[in-house]
Amino acid sequence: MSARVVILTKDPVPGRVKTRLIPALGPEGAARFHTALVHTTLDLVGASGLDAVVSLSGDLEGAFARDIRARGFATEAQAPGDLGARLRHALRGPGRRLALGTDCPLLDPASLRAAAVAPQPVVIGPAEDGGYWMIAIDAPDDHLFTDVPWSSPQTRAVTLQRARERGHEIAFAPEHYDIDTPTELSRLLSAPRCPARLRAAAPAHFSA
Repeated sequence: MSARVVILTKDPVPGRVKTRLIPALGPEGAARFHTALVHTTLDLVGASGLDAVVSLSGDLEGAFARDIRARGFATEAQAPGDLGARLRHALRGPGRRLALGTDCPLLDPASLRAAAVAPQPVVIGPAEDGGYWMIAIDAPDDHLFTDVPWSSPQTRAVTLQRARERGHEIAFAPEHYDIDTPTELSRLLSAPRCPARLRAAAPAHFSA
């Protein structure tokens, strides 16, 4: 397949990642859980069989980036700016590009393969909070990522509006939920499909 997955993430710096989990896990614990989420996402993307690169906000020569490359994933610098600017950069270039973060560890690799070959020029993976966990496009289109209220319940609706204004046909991947809050973490840990890596990264005594 000519499609490429771009995974957007950041260095696991305590106090700067998974900040809404800090009250439950502490800064160091939240950073460890972020690291586990990243590696779980790498497991899932690797299982899809698709070409992939990690777009990293952080030190490309640091230990975290080296660990990612040791797993066989290329790394590149994440663009500065808001999420729209980072997505525009991640989705640049010819061929289908799929962009996703690392907060939906229950995604099915088959969903990525389906998005890679869908005939529609835009594929959205809805998130329960009104955003999306994945977007796939065939060609760069800045209009999709301009003047979007990021990290809000309107994010997906506005993105869909932008796509329709361009006349793009849209397909949808299965809906998932992000792991951002203690309540969502508790929900994940109670799920039968919760990856063992994430169970191990959460405190044994954890409760939301």
